[in-house]
Amino acid sequence: MNQIVPIQILRGVAALTVAFGHAQHDAKVQSLKLGGDFERVFTLPWGAGVDLFFVISGFIMVYSSERLFARPEAAGHFLGRRLVRIVPLYWLFTGLYLALLIRAAATEGKVLPAPADILASFAFWPTDAFGDGIPRPILTLGWTLNYEMFFYGLFALFIGFARGRAVLGVAGVLGALVLLGTLVPSGPQGALGAAAFFWTRPILLEFAFGMGLALLLRSGVGLSAPACGALVAAAVAALAWDAMGSGHQALDWTTPNDALRVLGWGVPAALLVAAAALGPRWLTSGAGGLGPRLAARLGDASYALYLSHPFVIFGFRKVWVAAGLHDRLGYWPMLAASLVLACAAAILVHHCVEKPLTTWLQARTAPRAAAAVSPPNAA
Repeated sequence: MNQIVPIQILRGVAALTVAFGHAQHDAKVQSLKLGGDFERVFTLPWGAGVDLFFVISGFIMVYSSERLFARPEAAGHFLGRRLVRIVPLYWLFTGLYLALLIRAAATEGKVLPAPADILASFAFWPTDAFGDGIPRPILTLGWTLNYEMFFYGLFALFIGFARGRAVLGVAGVLGALVLLGTLVPSGPQGALGAAAFFWTRPILLEFAFGMGLALLLRSGVGLSAPACGALVAAAVAALAWDAMGSGHQALDWTTPNDALRVLGWGVPAALLVAAAALGPRWLTSGAGGLGPRLAARLGDASYALYLSHPFVIFGFRKVWVAAGLHDRLGYWPMLAASLVLACAAAILVHHCVEKPLTTWLQARTAPRAAAAVSPPNAA
């Protein structure tokens, strides 16, 4: 399957915007503790990187599954590859964070999450691990993976149908779930209540946006370069306007995954993905200089960047503050350096851990993969 380089670049952009938002938040919290005056910038709503991820995910699942639709054993093959791709790295960083929590409990007297919440976090089951009414796993940014795994499971149920019917079926279920959540609103009470609340949020529709764009691409729809430019301009303008008002929210604000988020962040994300995927061949082929190639490399490591950046940012901040550099140089140099280190660490993790581990695990499922993609009437 040919890689669409602008999509890979967008993946890197999505991960980097999320990391930048988290780095700003951490610097602000530290500045308040130490009596500093660091102020965050909200040129764009940095949390919208997640919405971009979700649209891209919907697009990639349809685009990359071309050989699986309407095939025998396609569901098992699809889920197997998704589990191999997502689970190991997520478990690795969740385990690392749990180890840090255990150490903090032993040395600082902090309270550990309940065992049930720990198990739910590893199982991608929505849980209110912090008792604040917001379903999040112990590694809080893992909430996005809970949505991703739910989407993969639903996609697997329909992948045995022809492409168009499969996409229509998945989109229909996503829409029905969101409608159900609107008609029967409920809070995250108990394990089942948290899951029911979580998996009926409007943000689910962003996966459908991506799937629809993949259908357009497979149907031969294309856009001119000026049209792509217009979509990008409209998306950036909408994000800069920021219907969610993220720049005016409290420091402890958690973005609701509601309809306003889908309209304000999800729709612009879909416009960006449309421009990246449906543009002229010369635009989507990746021909370009060193900059685009490096950006695509970061896109390849975007999953590693998403999971690893808090550890790098928080660790570097401790060193920076301990050395007294926050007084002499301020927080912006710290933030810039931590992001560069986070990108370097992500590429290292991708090449030295994620890629070899994924390749090794995929090799163990190669016989099943061959069966899954064989012609339906093959002996």
